[in-house]
Amino acid sequence: MKSVLPFQEAYQSWDTMNVHPYHFDLTKMTDTVTLVLSEAGECGFYPPTFGGWLISGFGYRVGPKFHYTAGRRSHGRRGRHASHFNKHFVGYGSQYHQGVDITLHVGDNVYAAFDGIIRISQYNLGGYGQCIVIRHYNGLETLYGHLSMRSVQIGQVVKAGELIGLGGSTGHSTGPHLHFETRYKGQPIDPTTLIDFTIKTADGFHLKSDSVTLTRENFSPYGSRLSRFASTGKQHSPRRFYAYTKAVGTSRIAQYKIKKGDSISTIAARHHTSISKVLAMNGLSKSSKLRLGQSIRIR
Repeated sequence: MKSVLPFQEAYQSWDTMNVHPYHFDLTKMTDTVTLVLSEAGECGFYPPTFGGWLISGFGYRVGPKFHYTAGRRSHGRRGRHASHFNKHFVGYGSQYHQGVDITLHVGDNVYAAFDGIIRISQYNLGGYGQCIVIRHYNGLETLYGHLSMRSVQIGQVVKAGELIGLGGSTGHSTGPHLHFETRYKGQPIDPTTLIDFTIKTADGFHLKSDSVTLTRENFSPYGSRLSRFASTGKQHSPRRFYAYTKAVGTSRIAQYKIKKGDSISTIAARHHTSISKVLAMNGLSKSSKLRLGQSIRIR
């Protein structure tokens, strides 16, 4: 039932303040868990963003470090003060990356990967910046970090492919990208276990399978796993690791201005894409009316 919190019997918690509130030790689990990722009529998958590619994988890597200082700034006619934090980049250091980074540009659409309910929608000072966490009916939680804008509220029911925010570079980020995590009972799973990021089609990334079986081996992150993006040898290479510090034109989503006689179906056919994708990328429904001169995203 959609009115019931997803997978609540297993989680026994619904925390809307803390991104990682759970204390399950899945490295000691003795059984296996099979989660359904896609099933006709029940649940489906939608790529969290279009147009980009994987630039930083799951596992140990050299990552950016930041130092925050508290500050005050005046605003309004009476010069009242508001607290804020100044972020200072201080170099690179070893870290365990608990998700993957996907290229995008500031303002690119970000979508819910599966059906679920929004558990977190807030600015996270722990490094994620503008951050959204969704609890899904298949038992997973997905996290979307470094957004420039959030368009969903805590407790909101969302469908796979529904627009939840826009890409950005907030929090611990050296440039625009989407930090994407997949977790079960709070413990991170390598997203590449579920999703094939190596092949892109007009419909974006695809699931590797309609279900996934998890064992304790999926939850032993602090072993010898090394992100294939984490090293080019003995010396760190920022350009190699953080390609998103410079915009890459091939991932930019094209804009199209509505002309007389245009419809979603004719636009989709002309640009060799699907009607559902055009609707999702622009937050439209089949009943939405197009205006002359209106700009929409087409890929």
